[in-house]
Amino acid sequence: MIIRQRFFANILPLVCGLSLPISAFGQLELSKDAKFKVDDPKFTELQSPEIQDGNAKSFKPKDWLEVEVKLQPDRLRNEPKDGYLDQVNVNWHVVVKGQDRKNYKISKTVTYVNIPVDEPVYVSVYISPNTLKRITGSSKASKSDLEAIGGEIEWAGKMVGFFTHGQKAGWWREALKGVEATSKFPLLDKTQTPFAALWYDRYAEVQPKN
Repeated sequence: MIIRQRFFANILPLVCGLSLPISAFGQLELSKDAKFKVDDPKFTELQSPEIQDGNAKSFKPKDWLEVEVKLQPDRLRNEPKDGYLDQVNVNWHVVVKGQDRKNYKISKTVTYVNIPVDEPVYVSVYISPNTLKRITGSSKASKSDLEAIGGEIEWAGKMVGFFTHGQKAGWWREALKGVEATSKFPLLDKTQTPFAALWYDRYAEVQPKN
């Protein structure tokens, strides 16, 4: 199995092209009963894994883009006795620069289960090679493809944390000039990628699809 990774340092500068009211931060009201410690999002370029299973087929690995966030419960008024949270939702939002001079906001809510309260876990989403090429026109993943990243962590129906990069917190709640929100291009959770079985204990468990 061969996997090439390249971590992007300081991947996203502030984006001048997205217009955001200063009041957006004030709209993010955190729960008074719980708070999560949430790190800034990190970005990794990954190539499709080559897995040797005795049935070798030739193919050229393509580039994926992974966005991950480290989080951990920091304060819980009603901490569960068994030390685990049943479910945590993460609402992801990513703005990708298109080859047609448009910016596209793609979003996804992922439900994670069995979240330990005494250790950090990582959550992640992915943009596939075909989606990247279709939007950007390039088969190579690049930091310049992304305009902004943002998201909210929800537990027990309330927001307990958030993360952002490239714009002020709360930008995803605004109608941004030059940005088209669309479901045409999917974000994928880890179970929907060829990385599903890799680094398993690093990541929070995604709720299985029924």
